[in-house]
Amino acid sequence: MKKFELNLDALIVVILLFVVSLGMNFIQYRVYSETARENVKLQIQGQLDQLNLSSMQAYIDKVSAEKGS
Repeated sequence: MKKFELNLDALIVVILLFVVSLGMNFIQYRVYSETARENVKLQIQGQLDQLNLSSMQAYIDKVSAEKGS
């Protein structure tokens, strides 16, 4: 009877570890998803900023050329 109780205890510990592992995986997935979403948002914002800078530089060059003429 004692051997069965030890095996049952071990089974409970294994199940508990499995459930805790699933919980940690879920938390890590949520953090990863949020970070990936923020990364995409920042990449898009960087592209828009680069486009705006290029546009502004072209306008400055155009105005400078008109004043130089």
